[in-house]
Amino acid sequence: MTLAGSFLAACAVAAVVFAFTPRSAVLRRLAILAPRPSQAAIALIAPRDLELSGAGWTGPQLLAIKIVSAVACATVTIAAGLLIPIGPAIVAAGAYLGFVIPTIHVERLAAARRAQAERALVTFVEWVEALVAAGRPVETAIVGVATRGVGSPLMDATLASVSRSYALGAPLFGALAREARRVGLDELARLAADLERARDLGQGAATVLADERERTRAAERARSLEAAGNVEGQLMLVLVLCYLPALMLLVVIPLFLGLLEGLFA
Repeated sequence: MTLAGSFLAACAVAAVVFAFTPRSAVLRRLAILAPRPSQAAIALIAPRDLELSGAGWTGPQLLAIKIVSAVACATVTIAAGLLIPIGPAIVAAGAYLGFVIPTIHVERLAAARRAQAERALVTFVEWVEALVAAGRPVETAIVGVATRGVGSPLMDATLASVSRSYALGAPLFGALAREARRVGLDELARLAADLERARDLGQGAATVLADERERTRAAERARSLEAAGNVEGQLMLVLVLCYLPALMLLVVIPLFLGLLEGLFA
């Protein structure tokens, strides 16, 4: 390994050690007086995405991982430069790629958890609507579903937080809308606003829930049809990348070589 690669590896190890080493008592007291930068500014990522990803990383830890990844990719690029001549721009591009990979990973995790929660909204609405149709008050029905869970970690955590706020005396619909907006579940926040509006107008919640159930079912059917429509393209990609090369190597090319051999024999 070259001197530059050794230096980058040492910087990566030092960044990991400093990121995960507990601060001393003096530094903790000084941190109280110092202005606190947001974790989003430190990690260069939205704080909501970092929270929703479920990775369990703080802002400084994510920054340390990004630095380590950047140094590792730069080191690999420098090592590859021993075999193939490359310029400084390629090394910088490799370091930049390593720096942004953790951010992309966190954003993809957050998007996947949010999509799972949006699909679980169908289950939530159907269960609440069934309990309300059986004679349960809508608040009791929501708390009951929150206790049971709907199978989505993000949705279950949101409903559990709403249930705790309701137990402490907070208005249920307001707490549900606030928590849903905080985690980016706009459809759940809109449902909470519709239920609160129906209660203020003296209307029943059953109609609102029935309309929301039909709307969520239609949206889920549309997503299923869209996913089914993408299957053909994915199968074609598998065919082109996997089966056609094998067919060319095992059948077409030997047949073509056999014809050439018979032609010039």
